[in-house]
Amino acid sequence: MAHYVAAYDVSDPRHRERVARILSRYGQRVQLSVFQIWVEPEDLPQLRREVGAYLDLEDAFDLFPLDCRHPERRIRWQHAPPGRDAVVML
Repeated sequence: MAHYVAAYDVSDPRHRERVARILSRYGQRVQLSVFQIWVEPEDLPQLRREVGAYLDLEDAFDLFPLDCRHPERRIRWQHAPPGRDAVVML
């Protein structure tokens, strides 16, 4: 099973909600229009058809493949790195 980040910019609110519902079947929401999903490679055409039905010409949908072999390499910026004091600048 392959791991992806799906990011989208869909102008129609109803279509945007439908795309979110489709993606929630494949993974979990990370931000409002960003999901991390797991898809078998042979299921990508089906996902493309499902999402594509709700995209207009001005809309965007991107899948970014992730390498799951080294999850410890993930970098998150919303938390201070372990063992470091937070720096606050005023």
